Amino acid sequence: MGEKFCPVTRQALMATDRIFTMPIRFPADSPLGSFSDEEIEAIFASGAEREIAAGESIANVGEPGESMFILLEGNAEVRLQNGLKVRTYEPGSYFGELSWINPGHLRSADILASTAIRYQELDQESIKTLIESHPNVIFTLLRRTCAFLVDAERSLIGDLRKRNSQLEETIKKLDFTRNRLTQEEETARRDALTGLYNRRALDSELPMFIERAKALGEGLALVALDLDHFKPVNDTLGHAAGDTVLRGVGDAMRNNLRKSDLSCRVGGDEFIFLIADVSEADARECAEKVRAAIGSMPHPGNDQGIRCTGTFGGTLYVEGDTPDSFKNRADEVLYEAKRNGRNQVGWSK
Repeated sequence: MGEKFCPVTRQALMATDRIFTMPIRFPADSPLGSFSDEEIEAIFASGAEREIAAGESIANVGEPGESMFILLEGNAEVRLQNGLKVRTYEPGSYFGELSWINPGHLRSADILASTAIRYQELDQESIKTLIESHPNVIFTLLRRTCAFLVDAERSLIGDLRKRNSQLEETIKKLDFTRNRLTQEEETARRDALTGLYNRRALDSELPMFIERAKALGEGLALVALDLDHFKPVNDTLGHAAGDTVLRGVGDAMRNNLRKSDLSCRVGGDEFIFLIADVSEADARECAEKVRAAIGSMPHPGNDQGIRCTGTFGGTLYVEGDTPDSFKNRADEVLYEAKRNGRNQVGWSK
C-alpha cells in the first residue's frame, strides 16, 4: 500500500538504452498517477534511461530545451540563477514537459542531481511516438502544463500585488522623508524671529536671480536696509521690544513686496530684498513703500519718543556683476544715504 507499481514489460524496456533489472515503484502521490499502467509503459518505452552522479546537471538555465525527464532513483533539485534552491524532486516526479511540448523554450532554472540519480529522458522522437500511439498522454501533459502555467501566473500576480503594495508603502515613506527634509531645509533658510529668509537663503538664491535676469534681459534690483536708532530700543526697552520692532520690519517687507521677491534678514538690524523683473523707477517706489511702512509702524518705543526708521541703498544689476559686487554696490549707496541724514532711499547713479 502507498506505492504504485509500474508494470513495465521487458519488451518495452528493450526499446530503451538500458534494461531495468527490477520493477519500478513510485509513491502513490507521484505525478505519474495521472496515467494508466499502459500509458506509463508507453512513456518509458519511448524514452531513454540515463544516469548521472551527484552535483551533475540534468538541465541548465537559459538553454533551449527539447526534452522532459522522469526521475527513477535518487533526488534532484531546482536552483535559480542566484543559486537559491526553490524545489526538490523525488522518484516518480517528472519535469521539463513545457520545453518538451514547446521545443526551443528556454529553461528557467538549473536542475541538478542532489544524489546519484537514474532518470528517463523523453526527447522529440518520443513525443512523435506517443502522439501516434497514445495521444491521451500528450493531452494529459498539456493539461498539467496549462495548470502549472495558470498557477505560476496566479503566483506572479499575487507577488506583483505584494510588491506593488510594498512599493506604495516605500513611496509613502519616501514622500514623508522628502517632505520632512523639505520642511527642515525651509526652516534652515528662514529667520526664526521675522519669518523672512536668512543670509543662507540669500547666498543660495541671489546667483539664480542674476542668471534669470541675464537670460530674460529683465531688471533686477537689490536693496540693502539698515534700521536707524535701533540700539536705543534694545538698550532702553530691552530685547523683547527690539524683537517686536524686527518682526514689524518683516511685516512691512511682506506687505509691500511681491511673493516672487526675496526678503531677507541678514544680520541683527540689517535686511536685503531682491525685486525681479522691475525698472529702476518701480524698484525705488517699492523701497519707498517699505521705508514709509517702517517709519509709521507702532512699537513699544513710540510712547517714549523713540522712533525707528530705515535707511536704504538700492541698485540695479549691471552686466558683469557678481553676487558680491552687486551687494557691495548697494552697501556703498546705503552708507552714503546714512551720511546724508538717514531715513531715506539712496540709489546708485
